[in-house]
Amino acid sequence: MKSSLPSWQPPGAPHCSPAPSAPTSADDEPVPSDGFRATALLDLRGLQITESAQTDAPVLATGISLSVARGEVIGLVGVTGSGAREIALAIAARLPEPAVIAAGSILIDGIELVGASRRTLNRLRDTKISLISPTGPTGLAPDQVIGRQLARTLRRTGGLSRTDAARHALELLEMVGLPDPRATSLVVPTQLEPTALLQVTIASALSQHPDILILDEPTRAVEAAGEPSALEVCRGFLQEFGLSIIVVSRNLGLVAATCDRIAVVEAGRVVEQASAAEILASPRHPHTHSLLEAARSARG
Repeated sequence: MKSSLPSWQPPGAPHCSPAPSAPTSADDEPVPSDGFRATALLDLRGLQITESAQTDAPVLATGISLSVARGEVIGLVGVTGSGAREIALAIAARLPEPAVIAAGSILIDGIELVGASRRTLNRLRDTKISLISPTGPTGLAPDQVIGRQLARTLRRTGGLSRTDAARHALELLEMVGLPDPRATSLVVPTQLEPTALLQVTIASALSQHPDILILDEPTRAVEAAGEPSALEVCRGFLQEFGLSIIVVSRNLGLVAATCDRIAVVEAGRVVEQASAAEILASPRHPHTHSLLEAARSARG
């Protein structure tokens, strides 16, 4: 897979400049105990998610405070039902009904998501956040030619001409490692094998010029077939593209090998948050210990 990027940079998109490999001391801002940074692309404060808007509705997540800097990769790690996935879906403005954000704040590049109008939420989904879900491609019509779909999105989000959009669609397909981008651009998603479909899904997400990419259980969709995971497909070029990435997974070992920082979620709360190196070297919470043991056992 190619790790180099095409020459294309989306018009007026400073977030697509390469992310620095390591912050300088001036930029190396410590993360307070509540997980909040004053200068961050994404900030969550006191987030609470409930199953419905009813006053006695079960709580899915509560007291969630964390931040994500530009170009940072953070993992939300928790077993099924922990609340990690609901936190990610809330950030993506895709919480399934009747679940609601009952309290707290989600700021994305200074824009408040909680309580925002439908128009604002749609704009955020179109321009700030892309979600790759294990249940299938988001933003891709299964019965429409891939190249046209990508070009249409590029024209809408990047203001490109029809010719430029078609060319950049091929560049995206090449960037995600497809061996024959032109042939892939001429088929519909249902004609692709799992890995190729995953690569096209990533290309579709990138065509929206997002600031934040959320990988929701990135191994689940392909692990049964023994295919590469989304993390393996993405590794080596997504950070170079300047994206902030949120990885939701049950596998702490996988996330620790990929992410800069990890938030461990149990019973709807972030019980531990630290750098990946710290989590691996000296986990503090019992649930973090158990997740690490499970990851080691799975490796054999």
